Amino acid sequence: MARQKQNLVIGLTTFSHEFLKISGAGLARVPKNTVLVIYNDNPCRPLKHRTIRKLGFRGQLHIINTDENVGIIRARVAILNYIYKNKIDASWIMFANDDDIVMNVAVPQVDESIFAIMGNAVVIRQRVLDILRVIDNPDDYTIDGVDTQLYAPHIAMAGTFMRTKYVLEFGTFLSEIMPGITEITSDLPFVIPADVIMWNMFVEYMRKHHPEMSPIYMNQINYLMTKLNNSCHPSDSQRDGLVTRAVSIVAAAPRGNE
Repeated sequence: MARQKQNLVIGLTTFSHEFLKISGAGLARVPKNTVLVIYNDNPCRPLKHRTIRKLGFRGQLHIINTDENVGIIRARVAILNYIYKNKIDASWIMFANDDDIVMNVAVPQVDESIFAIMGNAVVIRQRVLDILRVIDNPDDYTIDGVDTQLYAPHIAMAGTFMRTKYVLEFGTFLSEIMPGITEITSDLPFVIPADVIMWNMFVEYMRKHHPEMSPIYMNQINYLMTKLNNSCHPSDSQRDGLVTRAVSIVAAAPRGNE
């Protein structure tokens, strides 16, 4: 009997499992036909299925436990390799982080020439009380422009609907150029803006390999992000410099059999 094709797979990365209480608030609300693939990037703490089930997720669940800490980019490539090898047949994919909440999994009907659907993201900063509220009810927030902001559009891999077929292609491509990506993202004094880097690389990959296709933006909230840690983040110029270098690696890579 052939496996039923799923509409959406969520690829989630985690290291600090305590944050799963945040992402679990959204996962508990998604329909059962949503597939969840989790990459546990913490080799010291294996993640078990029952931990996720206790958070309320009832769909098809896959967990990848790792022997080493690899970071978000390599973790997402591992998720894509897992999806391919295990023949998880879903039309669309969305990436997510363990301290964020997926707000919407209803993929709009779009033309076949669209490879990604960007939406909006709500960003909660500073106030722990706001986080406690959305854990209890992800819709319980007020955008005030200061502590809670709206990113419209949210230009990143996380929270964006992407056609699985092309993201799997991109994952294979990333595996091939990973030494170059590792070289520019290693030993930096700030948190790597992996979401922005990966999105821009994916757009460049699609421009180069599938120029007939394009992304679109829809004015809907797909994702809620929390920004409560005190990690050192790059300045705008540092972020833009990393993105430019990463995109140049994609642009310079041979196309097909070249």
